[in-house]
Amino acid sequence: MMKIRIHRGARQIGGSITEIYTETTHIFIDFGSELSVDAEKSTDGAMIGMIRRAKCDAVLFTHYHGDHVGLIEHIPAKDIEGKTIRLAMGATARKVLENIHKTLRGSYGISEEQKRYHENYLGILRDKERSLEMTDGKDFTIGDLVITPVMVDHSAYDSYLFVIESMTDHKVIVHTGDFRTHGRLGEDLFEKVKKGIRGRNVDVLITEGTMMSRLTEVVKTEKEMQKEAYELLRLPENRYAFLICSSTNMESLASFANAAWEVKENGDKGRKFFVSSYVLEQLRLYRETAGKNDWDFKFYNANVLEGMDYVNPKLKMTQAEYMETHGFLMLIRPDAGYLRRIQYFKDKGYDPLLIYSMWEGYVNKEKYPDSYQEELGDLYHSWKKTRRVDLHTSGHATAGDIRRMILTVAPGFGILPIHTQDPEAFGTLEIGEFADRIITYEDNEEIELPE
Repeated sequence: MMKIRIHRGARQIGGSITEIYTETTHIFIDFGSELSVDAEKSTDGAMIGMIRRAKCDAVLFTHYHGDHVGLIEHIPAKDIEGKTIRLAMGATARKVLENIHKTLRGSYGISEEQKRYHENYLGILRDKERSLEMTDGKDFTIGDLVITPVMVDHSAYDSYLFVIESMTDHKVIVHTGDFRTHGRLGEDLFEKVKKGIRGRNVDVLITEGTMMSRLTEVVKTEKEMQKEAYELLRLPENRYAFLICSSTNMESLASFANAAWEVKENGDKGRKFFVSSYVLEQLRLYRETAGKNDWDFKFYNANVLEGMDYVNPKLKMTQAEYMETHGFLMLIRPDAGYLRRIQYFKDKGYDPLLIYSMWEGYVNKEKYPDSYQEELGDLYHSWKKTRRVDLHTSGHATAGDIRRMILTVAPGFGILPIHTQDPEAFGTLEIGEFADRIITYEDNEEIELPE
């Protein structure tokens, strides 16, 4: 008999942990840390204790965001019965995490304890005995479960939805992970889902519902955001522009890089996009994967930041002088090196533009006190309101996307909302007979599929 236990995620965004199991096989989907929770209230410790006492054949990671993979180092090498716990993720997702931890390991001023942490993390990612690589549309088997990973669009490239079938009783569960359709990679999502299901009757749909508590939020497509960015960057007063955006949000980085590249003046091929060596490494990875057959992700105009005082022999000037002459878009974060570059242009009397392309909760202390990031907030608020622009789009499914997912999957038994603060809002969706199949549950409650 196939069963489901959502250990965490019934009424919160981030940190969702799902267990799907039969008499002989136990798999977990995601094992991430909580978002925006006071350390004293966090249940991360309880989840770590749970996995150390659990039967577990494998943990499948939908994508590389911290609220889905953040507790990976606490997953024991072997479960309570002595079986090796496999760690499944996409090849690109694994390399993204490797790049992050290689960079952090080599950070200036890092302590020996922090260095050991990153070394340990890299060891886990590179452990061939535990690693299981997922490929879009290619089935793999864990015990008596057959899993079909379907790549979906999200603000993390190489994200997956899972179609899971029991070979014993042929029950089928679909777990969406985080998804959306308003990115370039999401335009054919539902055809891909149908292909992944392959005509099988689905019993249960477990679907994210992040945006169900933000129904009034207007969601742009990535292409619309790129067009708006271009219109901003082409204005003479915005020749010098700084960008705050996640360094692993491949689609949005592409939107801004492409918008800059479209700005051509004084015979230039296009405005350059300046990033750190770490980000350039991530962009090269995306170029080799997503960009292999798609111009949108080529990042031709990405250039690594050089020392402020270094005279580039090819340019015969410093990079800062080149930027002053040709204009630029620069990806920044709140640390001293970037603050120095920002100040360089301010000291020269320029009034550079700031584009903020992340969730507002990180910089809005009054509205989101638990999510506010002080250093990021200080950087954001150091700009005059008239010279900063919030230009962002969500990485999550809209209510319309969720409705289409339900109608596409057509679960015969139940719909389990996950990764949401408002599961009751699912009842407002126009989904006909499927409205009666929405299951309200509590964390850690066992849900058994009918025979």
